[in-house]
Amino acid sequence: WLGALTTSELLWNSITAAVAPDLFESGFSAFSKVVKEVRRRKKNSAPVDSWPSIFSGLEIIANRTTFSHRDPGGSPSLFDLLVSLGRNHHATLSLADVHAELDYSPGAMVYIAGRVLEHSVGPWINGERIVVAHFMKDAVHDRVKVPRPSFPLQKNFLELVGRKPKPAGRRANKLQI
Repeated sequence: WLGALTTSELLWNSITAAVAPDLFESGFSAFSKVVKEVRRRKKNSAPVDSWPSIFSGLEIIANRTTFSHRDPGGSPSLFDLLVSLGRNHHATLSLADVHAELDYSPGAMVYIAGRVLEHSVGPWINGERIVVAHFMKDAVHDRVKVPRPSFPLQKNFLELVGRKPKPAGRRANKLQI
C-alpha cells in the first residue's frame, strides 16, 4: 500500500514544503535521521527505505465518523495534514474550539494543529469517504534530536508570496499588500 501512495505522498510533501516550509524541514530532517540510524544499525531497512512521506505516521480512515478529539503524541506546532478523498460525499470537518465548520468534500486538504484544536467529522450525506491523516510524533523528533518548527506567523505567509510585512513599530487597521 505504500507503493500505491508514493506519488500522492510526493505531491502532498511538495504542497507542505510550499505552505509550511518549517514543518516540511522538520519532518524531512527527522525522517532523514531515522533512516541513517536504521542503516547504521544494519537492520533490514526496507520499510524505512520505502516510506514516502515527511510525516512519521499515516492513518487511513474509511467511511467512519470521527468523534471530537485532540491528537495525542504530537507537539502543538506540528500540524497534521488531513486529505479528504472518496466519492460524492459532503462531509464537514468541525473545529469546536474555534466554532468553525469546514467543507471536507473529496479533494480538500486541511492543515490543523491536531493536538491543540478539538476536531471531528460527523455523519455525511451520500458517497464514500476516505481520509488520509498525516501526523508527526513528538517522540520521533525527541529521539533524533530535531527541533519542532515554530508556529507560523502572518509575516511568514506574506514572505512566501513575496510581500514584505509592515514594520513592527507601526500599527495598521488594514493589511498592506
